[in-house]
Amino acid sequence: MKGSRIELGDVTPHNIKQLKRLNQVIFPVSYNDKFYKDVLEVGELAKLGTKMLNHVLNICEKDGTFDNIYLHVQISNESAIDFYRKFGFEIIETKKNYYKRIEPADAHVLQKNLKVPTGQNADVQKTDN
Repeated sequence: MKGSRIELGDVTPHNIKQLKRLNQVIFPVSYNDKFYKDVLEVGELAKLGTKMLNHVLNICEKDGTFDNIYLHVQISNESAIDFYRKFGFEIIETKKNYYKRIEPADAHVLQKNLKVPTGQNADVQKTDN
């Protein structure tokens, strides 16, 4: 059996309800009607992904108890890997046969550190003179 390919097109007034339903099923956060109105005005799925990821990162920052965020990405999904790298995620591991119904079945585990380790300041470099 060949693997199936799913393509997501532009968000339109005709499919915005499906997007809303997908988000309700997939993500643990709820988006208000203004969010979906903004998505229609933007009209690009990449900008939707950016907005959703920023929303999650903002929640984690405000909460203050998260040290890291982890996610899985299929190893062949280079555009998703590039997308997450722009937000500071790094590949830390590859899990063999992570996916059961798609090929390739392997997934990269990506991590984003949310906190600077105690005693370190990312903006200051110590030099010996």
